[in-house]
Amino acid sequence: MIGFLKGKIDTCRFGIIHLDVNGVGYKVNVQPQIKIEEPAVGKNIKLYIHENIREDAHDLYGFLEYFELELFQKLLTVNGIGPKAAMAIMSSSDSNKVVGAIESDDLSFFVSIPGIGKKVATKIVLELKSKISLSQSADILSKSGEANNVVEALVSLGYQKVEIQKVIHKMPKDLRDDQEKIRWALKEMGKRQ
Repeated sequence: MIGFLKGKIDTCRFGIIHLDVNGVGYKVNVQPQIKIEEPAVGKNIKLYIHENIREDAHDLYGFLEYFELELFQKLLTVNGIGPKAAMAIMSSSDSNKVVGAIESDDLSFFVSIPGIGKKVATKIVLELKSKISLSQSADILSKSGEANNVVEALVSLGYQKVEIQKVIHKMPKDLRDDQEKIRWALKEMGKRQ
C-alpha cells in the first residue's frame, strides 16, 4: 500500500497530476480545486494516497492533507459510493463543509452534487454521522486554519463547538478577515436562538 507520494509535478490537468517520484511517474487523481498553475510544474508536492485496485484498473487518489484522505475513505464505506462519487463530494466544497453537512443532516448539500441522489445522500448522512465524531469535526475546523481563530473566539464567548460547527460550514467565502467572520457567525447564531 502507498501511504503518500512526495515528488515533483511533471504535468497537471483538471483533476489529474503526474508526479515524478525518483524517475517513476504516478498518475494521481486529485480534487480539481487544487489549483496548480503551470509555473508549479517541477515543484515538489506531497500527496496522501488512497489506492483503488480493481481487476481492470489501479487508480491513485491524492490529497494535500491527511484529514481529507480520512474523510474520503469514510465516504467510501457508504454503500453506493465509489471513488469517483467520493471525489465528487470532496471536490464540491472544503472538508469542513462536507463534515458540517453530515452532522447537520443537510441532504440538500449532497443532492446538489451531480450523481448523488436523495437515497444516497440519506445513506451518507445516516451511515457517517456516527463515524464522524465532534472531535474529528473540530479537528477539521482547526486544521482548516482560516476558521481556527473564529472558533477560538466563539468558544471564549461561551458557545459550544457543536453550535459553532453548524454555523461555520455555511460561512461565505468572501469574508476577508477574522472580525468579519466572527460578526457573521454571531449574527447567524443569534438567528438560531
